[in-house]
Amino acid sequence: MGRYWLTMSDASAFTLVTSSVAIADSLRRELSDQAKVYVKVTPPELAVILLTAAESGWGKGKANQLVAQISEMKNADAGQRARVFKLVRDAFAQLPLTLWSQDKLAARRELLEEMTRQLHNLQGNLPSLPTREEVREQEWRQTLLAAGKLEQRARE
Repeated sequence: MGRYWLTMSDASAFTLVTSSVAIADSLRRELSDQAKVYVKVTPPELAVILLTAAESGWGKGKANQLVAQISEMKNADAGQRARVFKLVRDAFAQLPLTLWSQDKLAARRELLEEMTRQLHNLQGNLPSLPTREEVREQEWRQTLLAAGKLEQRARE
């Protein structure tokens, strides 16, 4: 029974690692395509960062450090930062729960909550998009202003 148990254990570990590498590859691609930020690490290195964070039980206070290890955020605007936090949070949520030991599951929850807080904070600083009515009003104002300028030129 011992050999079979080791084989099943190895297969489980292999599945966890390949899942993590696939999630890391997807995260790296999405960070480049959607957030338009430079990703500092390769997919395997990113998978190691994700696995290390899970094994070490990174929790509250580690979200910024995690994002800084992954991507270059020096020249990123608030919108890019928000997308980065969302994508990293979503990737962490996809990682299998078995990566965390029972005593470190609370740290996982805290890390996800901190990333969500960062995301909400950054989104709160973004200017809101104008409503359809506000856009229409602005167009009318510009039309009336242009018509007023034409009348003034005609008088001169």
